[in-house]
Amino acid sequence: MQQYGKVIAQLRKERGMTQAELGAKLNVTYQAVSKWENDQSQPDFATMTQIATIFNVPLSIFMGEGQPPAPDVQAAPAQQPQTEDPVIGYCTSCGNAVREKDMAQQRPLLCKTCAEEARAKAQAAQQKAELERRQKAEAARRAAEAKRRQNLHDRNRGLVWGAIITGLCMLCVLISTLAAQQSAGIVVGGVLVVGVFVYAFTSQLFWGGFIVDTVLFGGKIVGMPGVIFTFDLDGFIFLILMKILFALLKMLIFLLTLLLSCVFALIVSPFTFVPALIRVGREGKGA
Repeated sequence: MQQYGKVIAQLRKERGMTQAELGAKLNVTYQAVSKWENDQSQPDFATMTQIATIFNVPLSIFMGEGQPPAPDVQAAPAQQPQTEDPVIGYCTSCGNAVREKDMAQQRPLLCKTCAEEARAKAQAAQQKAELERRQKAEAARRAAEAKRRQNLHDRNRGLVWGAIITGLCMLCVLISTLAAQQSAGIVVGGVLVVGVFVYAFTSQLFWGGFIVDTVLFGGKIVGMPGVIFTFDLDGFIFLILMKILFALLKMLIFLLTLLLSCVFALIVSPFTFVPALIRVGREGKGA
């Protein structure tokens, strides 16, 4: 095998060119140039022609016909020897060749420019996520504050309207017992009993909870009455009458269950008043 290594190395060094620079001109790696110069492999004919063109020498120089000419200062000015900076690889993002001075990350291989862009994108995404988190937290805080205010409003409204309705009921009981010429004990007892039960009952109607669920218990089982007319030519009048009949029956059952539920709720309301008041107070404070 013809020994081309010394010729290539001599031409390269005389031009002050590194192995990596020669490899870049020939579109090969610096390792390939190193193997040529160490006679571990040899370039093909087309590559040798390129080398002769780059160094401005005849192709016959590689055949042992004479020594490489002295560097032509005008054709190729001599350069100062440079420290080799071999190509490490290619950036996995932009695809450009990466040298040691340009490497920002080895696995995966990234150049400094792409690494900086990736870092900027990650920072922007983090800032966006943080902004969304703060917006959600602020929305949740506002919703909780609105709910707290609504709970306070419902509590106060129940207390006020309960007092008004209870006052009217107590006044009616007082007038009726005085008109019946009842004793003072019966008058006072009747007024107090009506005040306690009615106030506990009406206040909790505005707060929701057990009393409201009890009052609407019958309605939830039976449902609100409704009449649906089916415009069918066959039996039109019969269908309408049957639907009206069932609607009236449903209305009667609904009113009966509603009355029974109200009576039961009225009886138990004094026992649930304090727990319900504590509950709405805690909800109003946001506890």
